[in-house]
Amino acid sequence: MRKKDFLLPPEQIYMCGHSLGPMSKSAKLQIEQVMQAWSTEAVKAWNTDAWIDLPYQVAARIAPFIGSDAKDVVIGDSTSVNLFKVLMGALKINRKRNVILTSDDNFPADSYIAQGIQAFNRDITLKTVSRESLLENLNEQVAVLMLTHVNYRDASTYDLHHITAMAHQQGILTLWDLSHSVGALPLDLQGSNADFAVGCTYKYLNGGPGSPAFIYSHKRHHDELITPIYGWMGHETPFAFDPIFQARSVAQFISGTPYVLSLKALEGALKSIDGLDITTLRTQSLQYSMILIQALQALGLHVITPLNDTRGGHVAFIHEEGHGLARALIDYGVIVDYRNPGLIRMCVNPLYLDLADIHQCIDHLRYILDAKLYQAPQYQQALKVT
Repeated sequence: MRKKDFLLPPEQIYMCGHSLGPMSKSAKLQIEQVMQAWSTEAVKAWNTDAWIDLPYQVAARIAPFIGSDAKDVVIGDSTSVNLFKVLMGALKINRKRNVILTSDDNFPADSYIAQGIQAFNRDITLKTVSRESLLENLNEQVAVLMLTHVNYRDASTYDLHHITAMAHQQGILTLWDLSHSVGALPLDLQGSNADFAVGCTYKYLNGGPGSPAFIYSHKRHHDELITPIYGWMGHETPFAFDPIFQARSVAQFISGTPYVLSLKALEGALKSIDGLDITTLRTQSLQYSMILIQALQALGLHVITPLNDTRGGHVAFIHEEGHGLARALIDYGVIVDYRNPGLIRMCVNPLYLDLADIHQCIDHLRYILDAKLYQAPQYQQALKVT
């Protein structure tokens, strides 16, 4: 779709956008421009280049991808920090209840945040249940339902609209992690009536390593929402230097000084997908991923990604020597990643992949499997980052 707009590694098929999206030409240009502004304008650039407004400007570009108004989104900090802030805020709103409910297939880092909150507040209980028993555990004790929309391992998805409605019937607030969703499939937070959401921007939005995450809050909560981190930039008038923290709306979650370099890179990345029809992208992604899934099955591999159209943007399969196989694929120019035990993930993003890439990936995989190259000694030692 927009392959020419990306700086893809030569002679490589990049199928790891579920972990880190590739650099776009516009992101690189923005980085170069902000470095120039820093060197020539220095502190003046907060005004001359409007650095101070970046959290709002970039959030406004993200809003269409999650189906929200621009005023309901801010950006800054990491997904984990944002999850902490929003989870604490939600617990404060629903303070007559004390349970955080999540599923046992949630991304572990999200559960860590809830565990930390529980460790500092004995009144709060984290309850983890199976995916299958989730709905039957929605009750009057649950304050917040915390879920990841697209599973990081198998790419299965939750019905965000239905589950949000079921939670609301029991007076439960919903908090969704959209890290593997935003930029990969259509989202409608406002239409689904979701309460809160967080998500990273370095996967399908291609914002670059460590690019800041976003926070969404439905506008009905803006007046009662309280952030647990009273940060300078979250104050409604930060340069008044008021000794008392005053804030309102989702803007209070900005907290500290904006990450200008990362925000400018992300702004450039978002410019590269201006006007993108996510529905068209999604349709093509499903077509490409089904071709890949059928080829994987023909090779005798155990695909764990759903075969219906509810899957997310990557395909996952199991191989008993998955680590070695992933390393061999990377050496042959097919960039994938590995997760224990034996799981290989392949991102299928038509933004920068075409059918020729998919077929070449399959050819390389077939050759590596037939020759058992994954058993080579150099592939047996685990890397620090897999």
